[in-house]
Amino acid sequence: MSQQTPSVGRVVHYVSHGTPVRQDGSQAFPPACRAAVVTEVDPADLGRVGLAVLNPTGQFFHPLAAGGCSYDEGGETPGEPDCPNAEQHGSPFRFCACGWIEASLKGGTWHWPERV
Repeated sequence: MSQQTPSVGRVVHYVSHGTPVRQDGSQAFPPACRAAVVTEVDPADLGRVGLAVLNPTGQFFHPLAAGGCSYDEGGETPGEPDCPNAEQHGSPFRFCACGWIEASLKGGTWHWPERV
């Protein structure tokens, strides 16, 4: 986890699951970052928190009693260091035959907001 420590009242991002994937691979609503407020922190695992998620259509509560949410940095999978297509990683591809996979955040997890 990053050097920050979650605490009650902190604003974080929750990654929604999105709607089920259709047969053609598309989704009506893909996973997206949503604003969330930390409502509780698991003292045995500081990366697991309870959240009040603020969606455009309403609020969603994800308490520790129901499993809470785990922290996810969303790091990329590096792939082979001698990849001949490394300059194309991420533009426009999300995957490469060398094993590289674009960074992504799993649905149902939380992370710190990016500084802009």
